[in-house]
Amino acid sequence: MPNEVLELLNQLIETLKRNSVEVYISKDAERDVERLKSEDSFICNALSIAADTGIVFFGGFESRKNSALAEHHIAIIRRDAVCKNVIEAYNLAISKSNVIFATSTASKTGDIEGKLIWGMHGPKKFTVVLEISEELYGGIA
Repeated sequence: MPNEVLELLNQLIETLKRNSVEVYISKDAERDVERLKSEDSFICNALSIAADTGIVFFGGFESRKNSALAEHHIAIIRRDAVCKNVIEAYNLAISKSNVIFATSTASKTGDIEGKLIWGMHGPKKFTVVLEISEELYGGIA
């Protein structure tokens, strides 16, 4: 079981990094988020996340609004919120809240010349703080 969990977590971390998401591994997410937050950041707990795509589900209208208006969105993800795929993650999220929204990266758009602009329709930066147990901590790549 621990090897399967470690494989899933390592897959998730690689997926998030490919999506240009800043990832922190933590034994105490609340403490570590205190170091990351600023006046232009929004912090919330994720309902679920898909390891294969990096899609993170959140709940509530207020969270959606605050996420879109923040310069920096910080998501706390607990080990029990990590799912293998987007269908499992969606089902877990909808079981926790009847209002959900999803994201997988910071807001970005490209113009006709191929210039990438961050933060056009939402946060410029997206950070995930993944909280895991002491037992799993050493096996994360």
